[in-house]
Amino acid sequence: MNPVIAALRALQDVDRQRIESEKERRAITERVEQLQAILGEMEREQGEKRDKLREAERWYKERERELKEDNEKIKRAQARLNALTKAKEYTAVQREIEALRRGNAQKEEEILKLLSVMEEVKGAVQKEGEKLDQMRAELAAEQSSTGARVRELDDRLGRLKDEHKSYEEAIAPDVLKRYHRIQSAWQGMAVVTVNAKGSCSGCHRQIPPQLYNILMRQDSLESCPYCHRFIYVDTAAADQNGG
Repeated sequence: MNPVIAALRALQDVDRQRIESEKERRAITERVEQLQAILGEMEREQGEKRDKLREAERWYKERERELKEDNEKIKRAQARLNALTKAKEYTAVQREIEALRRGNAQKEEEILKLLSVMEEVKGAVQKEGEKLDQMRAELAAEQSSTGARVRELDDRLGRLKDEHKSYEEAIAPDVLKRYHRIQSAWQGMAVVTVNAKGSCSGCHRQIPPQLYNILMRQDSLESCPYCHRFIYVDTAAADQNGG
């Protein structure tokens, strides 16, 4: 086999392992990040509901205080009413008492509606709190189970990086530049075989017969005229098949 092709194939093998490891690591981290994002959004929504619940409780206490004050006003007005002798003053105090009672009735209705809503919100907050606990447990389990695998992949990627560098040093800079450009264009496959029928295994098109004859000599670096990948003929495999 052409030594440059052999070096490129070795480099490509390392690159394929690197790509697979990076893909797995990315899938793991994206899964964890997705769970973290979901959890964060749930916690944000939970926080907003708790804030609204606290605001409703504050409003409830304020209305309760006002209701109590108005009831005291009614008692005082009734006490004054018993001491009045003038019809005009008596009528005015009666109107004051009626107005306070109407106001209290409205406040009581608002308070009852608010209590109903608060109970619903409390129930929703409790259920969502249980979901949050489940999500936190799921995230912790995911981080625990995948943490060791991520470390393994990081170690593997470190070793592959060293191998990659050693293989690159054995390849001419212009060839290496072409390799990286082709690899980027074809998702990692920059070096492919040509079968005995003269078909490129990358784009599956027939190469010219004279190019196939050149490849059989294995004394030059050639590319597919269609997909531009580096191509070679595996003569050892061809001899085995022929035999």
